[in-house]
Amino acid sequence: MITYLEFRVLSSLATRSAATQRELAAHAGISLGSANKALRSLGSAGLVTERLDVTDAGREELEPFRVRGAVILAAGLGRRFAPLSFERPKALFRVRGEVLIERLIRQLRQSGVSDIYVVVGPMKESFYYLEDKLGVHLVQTTEYATRNNHASLWSARDHLANAYVCPADQYYEENFFHAYEYRSNCIAVHTEGKGAKQAFDLGANDLIIAAHKDTDKAWRMEGPAYLDREFARDYLDILEKEYNLPETEGKLWETIFIEHVDELHMFAHKLVRDTIHEFDYLGDLCAFDTAFMDNVDSDILDNICRTLSCTRDDISDVRPLDSGLTNLSVLFSCKGVRYVYRHPGAGTDEIINREAETYALKVASKLGLDTSFIYEDPKAGWKISRFIEGCEEFDYGNEAEVKYALEIARTLHASDASSPWKFDFYDEGKKIWRLLEEEGWPLPADFSELAAQIGKLVGPMRAGAGAPVLCHNDFYGPNLLVTGDDICLIDWEYAAMGDYGCDFGNFIAQGSGYGVERALEVLPYYFGRTPTDEERLHCMACVAVVGWYWYVWALFKECKGSPVGEWTRIWYDAAKQFGAAAQEMLDKSCASLRALTRPKFDALVAIEAGEAPVADAEVLGSLERDGLIVTNGEGHSLTTAGFMSLEPHRARRAVFFAAGFGSRMLPITVNTPKPLVRVHGKRFIERLLDAVVAAGIEEIYVVRGYLADEFDVLLKSYPQIRFIDNPIYDETNNISSAVAAVKAHPECFEQAYAFESDLYLTDPSYISKYQYQSNYLGFHVDETRDWYFEANDEGRITKLAKDLGHDCWQMVGLSFWSAEDGARLARDLPATFEASEENRQIFWDDIPCRICADSYDVHVRECDPSHIIEIDSFAELQEVDPSYRPRA
Repeated sequence: MITYLEFRVLSSLATRSAATQRELAAHAGISLGSANKALRSLGSAGLVTERLDVTDAGREELEPFRVRGAVILAAGLGRRFAPLSFERPKALFRVRGEVLIERLIRQLRQSGVSDIYVVVGPMKESFYYLEDKLGVHLVQTTEYATRNNHASLWSARDHLANAYVCPADQYYEENFFHAYEYRSNCIAVHTEGKGAKQAFDLGANDLIIAAHKDTDKAWRMEGPAYLDREFARDYLDILEKEYNLPETEGKLWETIFIEHVDELHMFAHKLVRDTIHEFDYLGDLCAFDTAFMDNVDSDILDNICRTLSCTRDDISDVRPLDSGLTNLSVLFSCKGVRYVYRHPGAGTDEIINREAETYALKVASKLGLDTSFIYEDPKAGWKISRFIEGCEEFDYGNEAEVKYALEIARTLHASDASSPWKFDFYDEGKKIWRLLEEEGWPLPADFSELAAQIGKLVGPMRAGAGAPVLCHNDFYGPNLLVTGDDICLIDWEYAAMGDYGCDFGNFIAQGSGYGVERALEVLPYYFGRTPTDEERLHCMACVAVVGWYWYVWALFKECKGSPVGEWTRIWYDAAKQFGAAAQEMLDKSCASLRALTRPKFDALVAIEAGEAPVADAEVLGSLERDGLIVTNGEGHSLTTAGFMSLEPHRARRAVFFAAGFGSRMLPITVNTPKPLVRVHGKRFIERLLDAVVAAGIEEIYVVRGYLADEFDVLLKSYPQIRFIDNPIYDETNNISSAVAAVKAHPECFEQAYAFESDLYLTDPSYISKYQYQSNYLGFHVDETRDWYFEANDEGRITKLAKDLGHDCWQMVGLSFWSAEDGARLARDLPATFEASEENRQIFWDDIPCRICADSYDVHVRECDPSHIIEIDSFAELQEVDPSYRPRA
C-alpha cells in the first residue's frame, strides 16, 4: 500500500497535469523534497513515468481511494433564517448569484464525485427539480423536527462509505473536494475555548483527539467531511446503539463522533484562510452578500413592506420567536418600531378558518381586547402585529391575574359581538380525527376509550351551554400578555361563536397545572358569583372536551411532522382527569332520574329539537318538577338532567346489511352491489347514510360481501364507516351478516338502527336522534303475501310471518334496538346461528321476532310506504327511476 505522501503525489498527477516537480509539489500541498522522494518511489514501483504520467498500474493503485459519492444534509428547519425559511429551505437561497446547494453539487461534480445523495425533510418537494437538473438522488428523513442531523446520516446510511458528508447551506470560495481521499478527514478551524460540543485537539499527523481540559484554544469541524469505509461502518455501529437514547435526539452527528473520538479515527486539514462561509443568522448572510435582501424572491418581505409602507432596507433585527404551537413567527424592527410577523404553520389551512380569525381580530381590536393587531390576510393567513414591550408571562399562581383574565373572558362573552362563524370543539376534534384516519396515522391504544368517555359528556355539556357567544377558543396563559396592571388577549385564530364554557376549558386544560379542585375554586371569578351545580358540571365537562380537542390536534401536528412535545401529554391528562370528574358529577346529578313515560319522552324530544311540545300542562309541569326542563319567557328548554334522561334513548350506532348479491336486480348488479346502485342519481345506501349522519350517529358499520371492495368508494364522503366482511354471504341467509357484526363489535346493536341497505328513502325524518323503544318500521295493510307483523293493542310485535296476512303491518327493513335488546341480540344471534345447519338459512329478524320473541320488547313504528320503498327487482327499479327504462 502506498504511503500518504505517495498518495498525495499520485492522486495529484491523476487529476491535474504538472509540467514540473515544483508545480506538482504545489498541487499536492507538500514540500519539493517530499515530492521528489515520493516520485522516485512511485517510479520504482512502475506507477509513474519519467514524464510524470500515471501508468495503468498507478491508476489501479489509486482505485481503493476513489471517492464513491457524497451525502448532502439539507433537512434542517432553518429556524434562525425566519421568515425567509418559511418560504423555502435555506439550501435553496441564492447567494451571490448562485443557489447554495446547486453551487455545492457543481463543485462535487467538477471534482469527479458523481453519486450524490441529498437528504431532505421540510419542504422536500422544493428539491425535486434537482433530480432532473443535476442528476442527484433524494433521501427523505421524517425525523427532522424531533432529531438533529444524525438522523439524516442514519437515513443515508447505505451511502456513507467512501463519501463526503456536506452541509447544504454553506458557501465554499474554493473547491475542497477531490476524486481520491486517502483516509477519513475533515476541515478544522481554530476556535477560542471549548464551549462547543464539537471542540477537539490535534495529535500526531493532525489526528483528531479529545480536547484537553486545561486548553483555552481548540479546533472545530467546518465544511465537508470525508468518511472512509471503515469509519462509516464503525460510526453507524455506534449510532445504531445510541439512536434511541433520549440524550441522542438533540446531538449533531459531529458531536457523536467527538464523543467517540478514541474509537473513530479522522484526520484534519487546517483551514489556512477564511474560505468557508457558514451563515448562522440572516445578518451573516446579508453581510456576505449585501444585495441579498434586495434580490431575494420573498412574498413575506413584500407583505411586510406593503402593510407597513416601508422598503426592505427598513426591515432589521429579524429573529425567530420560539413561542406558538400552530404557527411560525418572527420579531423584526421597522423604522424604530418592533413588530411580529405570523406565518401559518404546516397543515393549519385544514383546521383553521382564517376568515373567521380576521373577523374576530377586527372585533377584538374595536373592543380594546387586543391592541396589538395591525393586519391579517384572510386568505393566506399571515398576520402583522405590534410587539408589546415589557410583557411578563401570565402567572397561574397570581390570584389577581387569574381573576382579571377570567373577567376578560366574561366581558367578551357578555358583549354584543358576534361572528358569522361558529366553532364546536367536539365536532372540530372529530374532523381532525377523521383526517388522522385518512392519513393512516396509528392512534394510541386507549384513544377510542378516551374518545368514548368524552362523547358521553358532549350531550350534557351542550344542554348547559345556553346561547352561543363570541369565544376566543384559545384562551390560556401564553395568549394573555401582562403589562403592569393590564392584560392583552392575543392570537384569535380559533375565535368564533361557541360555548362560553370552552374559554374556561382552554384556560384550565392548557397548562394551568390546576387539578379539578383548584379549577372549581377559580370558577366564581368568571361568573362573578357562586356558580350553580349545573354550571360547575358544565365547565368541568368543557375542560375535558377542550383538552381532548387539543390532544387530537397534537396528534395531527405530529402526523404532519411538527410534534408539540410535552403539550400532547398535558392535553391528554386534562381530557382524562376532567372527563372522569365531570362524569362523576354527572352520575351523581342523574342518580335520581326515573325512566321516562312515553308522553314525557315525546315532550322532551320536541323541546330538545327546538319545537313546541305537543303535551298537556300536567306532563310539562311534571317535567319541570322533576328538574328536566325549565320554563322562561321564550318557552321551554332542557336542563342537563333532562338531556341525560334522553340519553338511554339516543341512537348511537347504525348497522347496514349490504352483503347480498341482489340477483333480482340483474343485470345492473353484475358489476355493482345492490346498495351502490343509483336511484335518481344517488346510491341507495348514500341516502340512508346521509340521514344517519344528520341524526348525529357516529358509529357506522357496513357488513359487506359481494364485490366488497366496491364499497370503499363510500369512505371519501363517509370516512367514519367501519367495514365488516362476511365471507360466507353466498352460503347462508342474512343471519350470517348479523353474526359477523356482533362478533366484530359486540355492542353494535345497542341503541342502534339496523338497515337493509337497498331501501329507497325519501323522508330522512324516520332516522331520528331518539327512539323510545325497540321497533320496526311498518305500514298497515288489509292483506299481504309479503313479510308482515301482527301486533297487540300496545303495538308490541307478536308475530312475524310471510304468508297470507290480514289486517296486519307490512314489514320494512329498518329497525331500532334499545341497549337491552341490542345486548340480547349479541347473545342470541351467534347461539342460534350455530345451533343447527337449518338456522344458517334463516333471516336475522327471526331471532327477536319469532324464535326468541319472548325475550324482546319490539314494537311497530308506523311509516308512510311512499317515504321508504323496498325495490326488490330491476323492474321495480325501472318503475321508480325511468332512466333505467329502454329508450324508445
